[in-house]
Amino acid sequence: MNQLVRWLSLRGLKLKKGYLSFALFIAILGVVVGVAALIIVNSVMTGFQDAIKEKLLSSNADIIVMKKSGAFYEYDYAERKIKELSHVKGTEPFIHIPVMASSTDISYASGASLRGCDPKKEPTVTDIPRKLILGDWQLFENTKDGVVVGRILADNLGITIGDRITLLSPMGRKTPFGIIPRTASFKVVGIFEVGMYQFDSGLILAHIDEVRKKFGLGNIVTGIMVKLDDPENAKIVERKIEETLGNEFIAQDWISLNKSLFSALKLEKLAMFLILTLIVIVASFNISSLLMMNVNARARDIAILKTVGALDSFILKVFILQGFIIGVIGTIVGEVIGIGVSILGEKYKLIPLPPDVYYIDHLPFKLHISDCIVAAVSAILISVLATIYPARKAAKTEPVKVLRMGEN
Repeated sequence: MNQLVRWLSLRGLKLKKGYLSFALFIAILGVVVGVAALIIVNSVMTGFQDAIKEKLLSSNADIIVMKKSGAFYEYDYAERKIKELSHVKGTEPFIHIPVMASSTDISYASGASLRGCDPKKEPTVTDIPRKLILGDWQLFENTKDGVVVGRILADNLGITIGDRITLLSPMGRKTPFGIIPRTASFKVVGIFEVGMYQFDSGLILAHIDEVRKKFGLGNIVTGIMVKLDDPENAKIVERKIEETLGNEFIAQDWISLNKSLFSALKLEKLAMFLILTLIVIVASFNISSLLMMNVNARARDIAILKTVGALDSFILKVFILQGFIIGVIGTIVGEVIGIGVSILGEKYKLIPLPPDVYYIDHLPFKLHISDCIVAAVSAILISVLATIYPARKAAKTEPVKVLRMGEN
């Protein structure tokens, strides 16, 4: 019986040239476009999210530990306690100061973020030491007044290795004439490029002791950067840090620090999935219309089948299987196109992006098997649901009435 259902379903789709064959093509094409669009857009959204996550984590810590109020003097004790926790791979005290950076001739100035770091510990916390495109990290370690700057910032200031850079801090010093901003001069010994605009255009690294000395900060830090063996353990370690150090301290993981960004990306991915699913739903109307026309065209055949004993459930299965076949064909072709475009797009970086707007320099693609499965299941399910009305109409065909009309 099942073989007969399959044979009749396939035979029913072998339409002669004309409007019905064109309608079949349009029905399949609609599913193809919908599935391909779902896969491509989902891979772009996933790729974009993963690319931003990778670049953020490579340039920053997994967890930042700070004091809730007051100066952070007891950082040695806090760092020692944090190192004892499981999953902790590296730690580094740091100082953060917003500055105005300019070249020695002050032909151009740009806002930047100065981070005082420990050059020996920095490689255990971020990938910036491995992202140098000019200079040498060893030279940075050995040059007390040396700084490492982002490539875009260096280009904007017109500076390169060996040049001096002047930093002006709003944290001024008191004088008889009022508060005067502090300025300090550093030597550029390295230029890095991590691929994220906010770091490449506005981050400067300097020795933490030299930053304290030149800006009169004393023996304090802004916080402690913590690197983990796996960023996904951040929530667990964050709680352990707060339990260990007490209520005076607050730990923020990379998800909390970028909560609005990743929440927006997740919401956009869901919204795009729902919107693009409408393409498949529109295609399902084509499938329903096609089967309705097929029911009318095959009315006499249906009547004959019913006169020889075919049950309503048998007729129902035949037309539901036709919709299933259309959905499967469209899904397979759409999957091939969607996966192919995603692979080629990532391999050849086909679509460049302005990094100052999108954080990254090209449109990323990242295929997840789960996205492909969801797209396929959604398309086939919608295609099958679209067959219910025409299939029920075919099953309710009155053979006597149809055959009499045929005789007339």
